Amino acid sequence: MVPRFERRVIAFSIDISALAITMLLVGLGIQGKLGLKYLLVLLVFVLTSIVPLILSKGQTFGKRIQGIKVVNLDDSNTKTYVLILRELFKMILSISTFGIYSLVCYFALTEKGTSRTIHDYIFKTKVVSTLKRDVKKREEHFLGTSESLKKKGL
Repeated sequence: MVPRFERRVIAFSIDISALAITMLLVGLGIQGKLGLKYLLVLLVFVLTSIVPLILSKGQTFGKRIQGIKVVNLDDSNTKTYVLILRELFKMILSISTFGIYSLVCYFALTEKGTSRTIHDYIFKTKVVSTLKRDVKKREEHFLGTSESLKKKGL
């Protein structure tokens, strides 16, 4: 199932927010030693952005919350180094363009049944939904079916 672009944006926002908050806390919490500050900020980046990709095969914290996952075009698990490069590419472009890259991705998103943006085309990946929602039939709905819908055969 192809996830909506909004779910991808929300997942990315969760990841960036977690990264920004922890970097601010680390950066503001350490006084003096500039080298130690940079080292801890780099460590926080690796722990919040790279390690989840390694541990959960294509899902960061935000993607896990939104129920989406990065896979290869044939729906197999993507190699870890491709996931890391894809995430770095996406973050660097999004941050360096002040979010304009995300806007461009929205307009470049294909509507042909696959959820692929620019970085997905570059790294030959796609994003799929991991949610398995049961869609109830109208007869099983707790309010039942109205007489007018029954007459129409719906």
